[in-house]
Amino acid sequence: MPLMCLAVMLPSVWLAPTAMAVQTGTMTNKITDPQNLLGSNVSAVTDKIKETEETTGVHVRLQYVESFGTDAKPSTWASRALEATNPDPNTVLLAVASGDGNLVVAVSSNSDEWLRDEATVDELSKAATAPLAKQNDQNWSGAAIAMMNEIKQQKQTSTNSRTIRIGVIVMGVVLVLLVIVIVITVVVRRRRGGRKSSGGKTAKGGKASGRTPSSEPSERPGPSEPSEGETTMADLLGAIEKEGASGEKPMTRRELREARKGKRGFPRRK
Repeated sequence: MPLMCLAVMLPSVWLAPTAMAVQTGTMTNKITDPQNLLGSNVSAVTDKIKETEETTGVHVRLQYVESFGTDAKPSTWASRALEATNPDPNTVLLAVASGDGNLVVAVSSNSDEWLRDEATVDELSKAATAPLAKQNDQNWSGAAIAMMNEIKQQKQTSTNSRTIRIGVIVMGVVLVLLVIVIVITVVVRRRRGGRKSSGGKTAKGGKASGRTPSSEPSERPGPSEPSEGETTMADLLGAIEKEGASGEKPMTRRELREARKGKRGFPRRK
């Protein structure tokens, strides 16, 4: 994927002080400034580069040259210059050609999507250009610091947007699961209700198998066998009838009680 970059043509009126710049400056792995355009603000810019890297994870490189040359477009020159450094992921290059009046912001191809986005690169270029808008006031250090402030702002915006997207996705998944649970619950309840209704109709219609309590034959106890006491009374009555028939005197009540208690034969009178 090609590097994202945006070139801005600076007004020629800004170039007058540059011709008088001293040709000694800063040369580090983060800043290339042979013309000393940053001047005494090098330490402030260096601290800002470190802060930006710690807070956003974005690596910033600053390169100030006299001209980008005539063989390639400024954006192509910046892309090649950044690619030649074998940049770390999420690296931003601010390249300035003071003699040509060009300013270019390039982003490495191995950067995150939010940083590679064309809208983000455009905002970074606008932020870097704003401090140079005043005539005869080429605030090069201000341009670099403004761009890094914009990097932080774009990072926060990207994080917030990503959080919102994740929240929307999670809510959507939860709603889908909730709908599935509701549908399953309704289906299960309807099936259970149908089974109960079918069972009730079968019982009312008399179609259910098995015997009802009314259809089963009731077992009534037959005539019970006479108990021992009842048998003795029958014998006593029979004995009385026999004695009456034979002309003998009937037994007294006392004799009957004694005979009943002893379960023996009736005493005969002498």
